[in-house]
Amino acid sequence: MELIKLRGRTYYISSATNVGVYRYRNGLCTLIDTGLDNTTGRKITQVLENNNLKVKYIVNTHAHPDHFGANNFIKEKYPGALIVASCKERIFMENSILEGIVFYGASPMHGLSTRILKAHDTAVDINVTEGVIELENKKFEIIPLEGHSIGQIGVTTEDNVIFCGDAFFSEDKMEKYPFPFLFDVGAHLNTLKFLLDTNYECYMISHCDVSLENPKSLIQKNIDNVHQNLEIVLDFLAQPLTREDLTELIIKKYDIPMNISQYFITISSVGAFLTYLLEKQSINMDIIDGKMYFYA
Repeated sequence: MELIKLRGRTYYISSATNVGVYRYRNGLCTLIDTGLDNTTGRKITQVLENNNLKVKYIVNTHAHPDHFGANNFIKEKYPGALIVASCKERIFMENSILEGIVFYGASPMHGLSTRILKAHDTAVDINVTEGVIELENKKFEIIPLEGHSIGQIGVTTEDNVIFCGDAFFSEDKMEKYPFPFLFDVGAHLNTLKFLLDTNYECYMISHCDVSLENPKSLIQKNIDNVHQNLEIVLDFLAQPLTREDLTELIIKKYDIPMNISQYFITISSVGAFLTYLLEKQSINMDIIDGKMYFYA
């Protein structure tokens, strides 16, 4: 890992989940996301120490463990650091078991407590909403980027660099995960359309090796991917299917490697696509003989 300059005083640390760094002149910094776990946190703090930096703030784009799992480790290293998140994501960060409850609908079964689904609870010090906030006398703009999660935010620095979290995905990630994990398909499409009309100097997404100066074609490919999956779901629903039936067909179509956590990630995203199509009145739903069926 190393500290890579983007523009002005805005940097990032390249990792499995990229970590944004805004460097103040007094040796302090703001982090945007922290990565999955203590191992990642240890590597991040080493990079910061190599660059004579101490953490003052951590802004989390959303409450998936690969974005806030190292918060506690870093806060123990820098006890004065303050953690910043949106109100909706705060609930999940402070009660990480909720992620498994959302997937399962009850007390999570064994297999839903893996580190990709459950982090250590982490307290949030500052709630943020849409608009400009000041951290250490520097202005950051908070941008709602909901869809991938319930209250995801983007963070824009004074250098006109936006950290987008998982608002959209690289071509490599779309190839590896062609059926994306989404909480709200409609909100995700609105986020993508919003970003398509923006003109930041630099865009940083969480799972990409490089920053993006002109991501418009990539954002459009993300939109196209969602619409393609909507068409696939509609084609499958030419015959009545349960949510489990549809999930099975999606898994087989994309040959998605399966374990318990991946199954629930997939069936949750299938639910998001069904909700979107129901709201658009593109499909119908009936309960017959104790089963819920969806059909076009």
